[in-house]
Amino acid sequence: MTVRKYVALCALSLLCSIAACSQAPAPGDLIDKTAFDTEIDGKPVSLYTITNGRITAQVTNYAGYIVGIYTPDKNGNYTNIVSHNDSIQLYTRGFSRNPLGAALGRYANRIGNASFTLDGVKYELTKNNGAHTLHGGTKGFDHTVWDVEKVTRNSVVMSCVLPDGTDGFPGTLKTTLTFSITPDDGVSVSYEATTDKPTVCNLSHHVYFNLDGFPAESVNDHVVSINADNITEVDATLIPTGKFVPVAGTAFDLRQPTRIGDRQFTMPRGAFVPGQPMPEVPEGKVRSYDNNFCLNHSAAGKLEPVATAYSPNSGRFMEVLNNQPGLQLYTGGRTAFAMESQLYPDCPNQPDFPSSVLRPGETYRHTVVYKFSVK
Repeated sequence: MTVRKYVALCALSLLCSIAACSQAPAPGDLIDKTAFDTEIDGKPVSLYTITNGRITAQVTNYAGYIVGIYTPDKNGNYTNIVSHNDSIQLYTRGFSRNPLGAALGRYANRIGNASFTLDGVKYELTKNNGAHTLHGGTKGFDHTVWDVEKVTRNSVVMSCVLPDGTDGFPGTLKTTLTFSITPDDGVSVSYEATTDKPTVCNLSHHVYFNLDGFPAESVNDHVVSINADNITEVDATLIPTGKFVPVAGTAFDLRQPTRIGDRQFTMPRGAFVPGQPMPEVPEGKVRSYDNNFCLNHSAAGKLEPVATAYSPNSGRFMEVLNNQPGLQLYTGGRTAFAMESQLYPDCPNQPDFPSSVLRPGETYRHTVVYKFSVK
């Protein structure tokens, strides 16, 4: 190669690099880091920004919240596509102290009657969802200041320790959580956890999306798909019955791309009368989704595509990859949706569900990737 060609190639590479970086949101469009610089429980809290030059995310080490994911729409415009608060105070005060967008553990989703038996010992847990335990109780990941271990341009590694007996769970659980931006425009959330006593472990993340950005009115026009032939049946309090229900012919059949609003029942104006029963949901529809889908993986533990979401309005397309058997689809508020990678709810009490038991010498590993593009 001649010197002239070498210089030309270097210049072209530099221009491409500058062009790629210029696509990312400007610092003024991101959430202000100083609104998160504080101390909680004697530990420093901050906001960390990671990017690959095209996709940018902001995370905080308080509760492992994903505060922002910035992706371009079909016109190249960036916006934050996750539900969030703009300051640490809003995450920690009153009702806002909730797991919306937070890391979840040591047991994501529900454990029925706030108890389980392991190796002949019955463990009584904190009740924080009626008679049940939700997302690990009151002192789980979503109320923990994580220790930041390493920060690079495109990743943040943090860790935490849940002591033996926290919310009634056995074993000291040591967990490493890594947020990273992948080269192919994914936001990866990855866990590794170990214990010093037999325990149960099911970790997830509670990030909520609207591919049109926030504030937005609805996700009814979003088109989703989930590669699952069954859901886990639940009772009126959302605790699994132990049965698997085929999705074929039901509102839960999302094996082909489906508009959310076509499956959700919207009450006619004036149909709800205070003090009267809610109108019945028509056959083939749901009031909203809050269900665990049993994913079709080609092999247990394999990281592979399992779900998609698409907004025709913005053109944003999201592909979900994971290595877990379950995915909880939640659309409760209808302004956002969650696709929570997980084991199944209430595994410790359901002999036919995947095992959630973690023993000393074993390592729990879980990765979910939300990969973005435009159509």
